[in-house]
Amino acid sequence: MSSFFEFTVPPLPHYLYCGEDIYSGNTSHPNRKNIEVFDLLVVTRGNLKMAEEDQQWSVDAGQALILRPDRHHYQYEKCKDETHFYWLHFQTRGAWSENKENKERSGNVQITPFHQKELFYINIPRFCSLSNPISVYEKINNLLLLIKQPSCNTKLHEQAVFHELLQDLQTEQKPNINSTILQLAERTAVYLQKNYESAITYSTISEELNFHAAYLTRCMKKVYGCTPLDYLTTHRINQAKLILLNTDMSIGDIAEKVGFSSTSYFTRCFLKMVKISPLKFRKRFRT
Repeated sequence: MSSFFEFTVPPLPHYLYCGEDIYSGNTSHPNRKNIEVFDLLVVTRGNLKMAEEDQQWSVDAGQALILRPDRHHYQYEKCKDETHFYWLHFQTRGAWSENKENKERSGNVQITPFHQKELFYINIPRFCSLSNPISVYEKINNLLLLIKQPSCNTKLHEQAVFHELLQDLQTEQKPNINSTILQLAERTAVYLQKNYESAITYSTISEELNFHAAYLTRCMKKVYGCTPLDYLTTHRINQAKLILLNTDMSIGDIAEKVGFSSTSYFTRCFLKMVKISPLKFRKRFRT
């Protein structure tokens, strides 16, 4: 089974540098170890035979391979035909892992006292055949042009192009979450966001979406890392924070408006997630 790199965001992976090479029988890829950057290789012509410790890949034209930053990689066989490829180095300051299947996550979404800051995950295939190689080639060529045309805006432009490239690569990742599970989790999230002001229980969610509550919970945990009611509570608290910051509405009225059954329960949930009470939150950020 092909593996993929999972990056926890924020922060997003960031582009460092790129280039291109042509190898013939007399040239080979450098033998390197623990270079501390991800090395993306995209072959446009010929074949590149790369190894990373005990793993080997034969990378043909229109295919891409990402080598880890913390292992030994090398070319295990020289190119028989002239081989052209792009290389691109990138890194992240956030968490990342190499997986063969999506992990079920637990716990609530991270929230700062002032604004919502949700963690999400992007999955980039380790090795893949590109469904639209021309798009990938064009983006890397744009990065090569930016190297030759430095300006005060170059750095930001480079990152924007790189993130478009990541989106291209992410589409190549074969879904490790069953599409039915993914779609149902997204439907559940949309329903909760649209109806958060109403009284919602597992029974009402189950009736609305026509699936058993236990199955809905499993789908939400697989995709969002939390139960439907945890997701709902998080959304309600974030809506309450906006109201606290922008109106003089009483705490009780806010609790009722965002769907909590009582002011005391709203205050307990707010204190648990934001680490201060709604009243103190308002006093901290309102003059």
